[in-house]
Amino acid sequence: MTAPTRTSAYDQYADEYAAYVATREQDALEGDPFGILTPLLAQLGDVTGQDVLDAGCGEGYLSRILAARGARVTGVDLSPRLVMLAGQKASAGPIDYRVGDLSVPHPDLEGRFDAVASFFVLNDVEDHRGFAETLARSLKPGGRAVLGFNNPYDYVMRKGHGSAYFETGGAHPCGLSSVGVPVFFYHRTLPQYLDAFLDAGLRLTKIVDVDHPAMTTRRASGEEIPLGEQLPRFMVLAFAKP
Repeated sequence: MTAPTRTSAYDQYADEYAAYVATREQDALEGDPFGILTPLLAQLGDVTGQDVLDAGCGEGYLSRILAARGARVTGVDLSPRLVMLAGQKASAGPIDYRVGDLSVPHPDLEGRFDAVASFFVLNDVEDHRGFAETLARSLKPGGRAVLGFNNPYDYVMRKGHGSAYFETGGAHPCGLSSVGVPVFFYHRTLPQYLDAFLDAGLRLTKIVDVDHPAMTTRRASGEEIPLGEQLPRFMVLAFAKP
């Protein structure tokens, strides 16, 4: 795997980000504050004995979950610091962590994986089309790719920028500043994301809207939903490789 030419904004905040993830991980799946892991893993299905790529593994949160479910995991991330921290964490099974830019071709990964999983990464990728192409090429025929990310409709509406929905490609501050990680994400429309993966040769199998757990509770009780929270915050996309 060649050294990446891009850099990760997360690298300089790796320790702060890892500490933040640790607070989420301690409560396992039941304590997932975003409610997105369960639908993501449901779309991924049984990974026992399968080769799974964690695309944008960060400090290994999802990789460790997949390893505990019996997968042979390869975790790739653009941030050397996060990959280093990932390698220091205990896991239920061996995980092959690597530094790499998944927006460019990786011949060493092509056709190797039964599944690709990606957790809150797609919005952070500068070249989403290159990312989709690399993920598609990494799959075996019949493989699947499942990505959980921020709903592209929600952010602009929640922040009062709905009229800017079609102004894509711009960088916006994400919600991690409050935990000492002032990074940005890229806004794109849902069709732009879908087109990237469809053009890469994958077939869409499922779109799952994922509400913030606090809003799920309020909806279930019939409470009024605050302005800006009417749309689901998150989304899971599932694809299959013919």
